Amino acid sequence: MKANFLSLRESELNPVFLSLDQLVDQFIKKNKFPVILISGEMGAGKTTFIREWFSHYDTNSSINSPTFSLYNIYDSPNFRLYHFDLYRIRVLEELEDLGFEEIWGKEGVSAIEWWQIAEPNLPKTNRIYLSIETDSIEVRSYTLQWKEEELQ
Repeated sequence: MKANFLSLRESELNPVFLSLDQLVDQFIKKNKFPVILISGEMGAGKTTFIREWFSHYDTNSSINSPTFSLYNIYDSPNFRLYHFDLYRIRVLEELEDLGFEEIWGKEGVSAIEWWQIAEPNLPKTNRIYLSIETDSIEVRSYTLQWKEEELQ
C-alpha cells in the first residue's frame, strides 16, 4: 500500500487536495469509482476537509455534514460526489435496507465518514484511505493511502 503523509494547518491543504485530485482522476480514467474512507476522531475536520476539497471543483454546492440524513449528493463538472456519514449507524443490519452498497464503488466518488461499521459491505477495491489526526488546535496530520496496483 502506498502512502502520502503531511502535517499541515487547515489553511495549507492544497498539497493534500492535489494528491487526492490525482488519485481520484486516475481511478476515474480507468472507469473505476473511488471510495474515500475517512478516519479521524470527532472534531478532527472530516467534513471540513471534504467541503474544502470539493469546493475547488467549480461547484455551487454547499457541503454540510450528512450526520442526520446519512448521505448527501453533490455535483461538479468533473464527477458526482456521494458524501456519507455513518456515525449514527450502530449495527451493520441498519445499513442493509439503505441500499448504499448500490452506490459505493459503482458510480461517482464516495466519501465515507465513520466507515468502519460498513467494512463488510464496502467494495474491496478502489479504496482511498484518508486519515486525519489532530496534532494541535491549528495543525492536523493527513495520511492518504491506496493500492498502487489498482491504478496500473
